[in-house]
Amino acid sequence: MLLGLLGAESALACSCAPSTPAESLASSDAAIVGRLLKVERLGPARAEYRYRVVRVYRGHGEVRGGSVATVRSGGDSASCALPTRTGRNYGLFLLGERDRWAGGICGVVSPRQLWAAAKSPEGAAEASTSPVPNCAS
Repeated sequence: MLLGLLGAESALACSCAPSTPAESLASSDAAIVGRLLKVERLGPARAEYRYRVVRVYRGHGEVRGGSVATVRSGGDSASCALPTRTGRNYGLFLLGERDRWAGGICGVVSPRQLWAAAKSPEGAAEASTSPVPNCAS
């Protein structure tokens, strides 16, 4: 699972289990569109990513539009790290709660894909089931 990889140091490449955005939406604890503000390295294999929350599709009580969400992830592509290009908006499927979020590249889609998943009957119907978006190395 994604959370198990966040502290793992591995020379293996990241690979993602196939899932649709609607499935990922249903299995995430939060789903947001966020603008990446900053990446802070916590060592060679971990980092914290800070996002200004633009839109919340899931986890409304725990994340709010306009707030800053801190997400822990890998520090490089081998550990399924989040993208590092600041100033861009990303659709993110996150695990965790309140101020302890985790994510990875396997849970990143375009804001448009996240919007479409949230609006689709499949995305709405699956809003509380399915396993989490998987990332395995």
